[in-house]
Amino acid sequence: MRYNLINARKKAHLTQKELGELMGVSDRHINSLENGTSYGSVPLWERLRELFGIPIDSLLEQTERRAT
Repeated sequence: MRYNLINARKKAHLTQKELGELMGVSDRHINSLENGTSYGSVPLWERLRELFGIPIDSLLEQTERRAT
């Protein structure tokens, strides 16, 4: 899941800080999500889905989806 979030963030040309500001969370929280030390809340993942236009199940998949 963390690779899919990292890829989506990078594809959107956002830093962790910028994504955190858009999501209303700290860049440390985004870092924790990307490192797999935090799973985040359902509302957070719903906002990420809306922001990136990616289905939640794609973001949460355990397999990596490479950004194109």
